[in-house]
Amino acid sequence: MLSRGQLTRQQLRAALEAQQGSAHQRIGEWLAKLGFVTEQQVTAALGLQWACPVLTWKTPRDSGCERLLPYRLLERFRMLPVQFVAATRTFCVAFCDGIDYTALYAVEQMLDCRTEPCLISRSVMDRELERLGHEARAGDLLFESWRDPAAMAQVTCGYALKLGAEQVRIVGCGEYIWVRLDSEREATTLLFRHPSAARMQDYPSPANLPLAHQVAG
Repeated sequence: MLSRGQLTRQQLRAALEAQQGSAHQRIGEWLAKLGFVTEQQVTAALGLQWACPVLTWKTPRDSGCERLLPYRLLERFRMLPVQFVAATRTFCVAFCDGIDYTALYAVEQMLDCRTEPCLISRSVMDRELERLGHEARAGDLLFESWRDPAAMAQVTCGYALKLGAEQVRIVGCGEYIWVRLDSEREATTLLFRHPSAARMQDYPSPANLPLAHQVAG
């Protein structure tokens, strides 16, 4: 933004000084908050920094792909499904605070697809996540009190048999173990969140969990 003449060095210095008192806010947020630049300018600058396209929310979207990802993961990684092209199995996913390639890799492994990240503004992300959070998502189940991997396996097998799942996929995503049960009728998501950060060392790292395929019989 400095090189484009959208920002002066004095304005940048003022934003950096303001940020020192509130480290949880990014420099771009302070620049917009102080009125030096617009939110759109910050998003465009991030797009150049990350070599990532910027999406205007007026762009036509595929609302049918919103349920491909569980809401808890959308909220956790601040990402939004934008479009899924079945012919090429390409999934466009939007971020606003930074592209989480670990999450994208988990999506690719779970849905057997190729992901393409893009950027949207923070205000659009906040609005869309709030909207999705108010929608009923019957196929998403969260488990936070599981004791050990054996308990997780027992719950997963129980649901697989109950739903008549033909395929079970499991992948680690952040602090969650993400399970997808595919049946003829629909797909059901089980999310197992690690009981506590203090006990994380007792479990395999989600990033190192392999994708597993199992046919329920």
